[in-house]
Amino acid sequence: MPRKKQTTKSKIVKAAWNLFYKNGYDNTTVEDIIKLSKTSKGTFYHYFKGKDALLTTLSDLFDQQYEEINNTLDQSLSAREKLLLLNHELFYMIETSIDINLLASLYSSQLITKDNRSLLDDDRYYFQLITEIIENGIRSNEFKNTSSVEELVKIYTMYERALLYDWALCEGKYSLSVYSDRLLPHVLDNFEQGL
Repeated sequence: MPRKKQTTKSKIVKAAWNLFYKNGYDNTTVEDIIKLSKTSKGTFYHYFKGKDALLTTLSDLFDQQYEEINNTLDQSLSAREKLLLLNHELFYMIETSIDINLLASLYSSQLITKDNRSLLDDDRYYFQLITEIIENGIRSNEFKNTSSVEELVKIYTMYERALLYDWALCEGKYSLSVYSDRLLPHVLDNFEQGL
């Protein structure tokens, strides 16, 4: 996947979520976001109607994190090693820089929205990257081809969503990255042995 330059919109999203975590959503102003993202008021309002519109961008932030990790990833790693590393890094970022209440809001809104369900949007960078890694794992015979790429991607992404949901439900009372570091290898064992 080609490396993309960080866009103005992604700078605003990253700054906003950084401030939401540090100051809380209610204590973060549009002016704070503009200042941290080094943009202008006009630029901010070109992309977003207001601060509330940023609440739907959490999946964009996750995609940015995956892209940053992938850009520095040792491409000689196995598919299993890549998935373990990507998962660990994303979950560590979430538990150390995302307000758990906002994460819970995103998950609950995805259940009732009639519009875009960003967590299921397979056009996202996240899905493209995971699909590419799993395809390569099957092609290299690291993962058994007893299941389709689509089925393995569904299982992997379902695992991540389920663990994020449980972590939010438990109000972050355990380390998301440490717990996933213990569980994900068992999921990937099944990819290697075949389902």
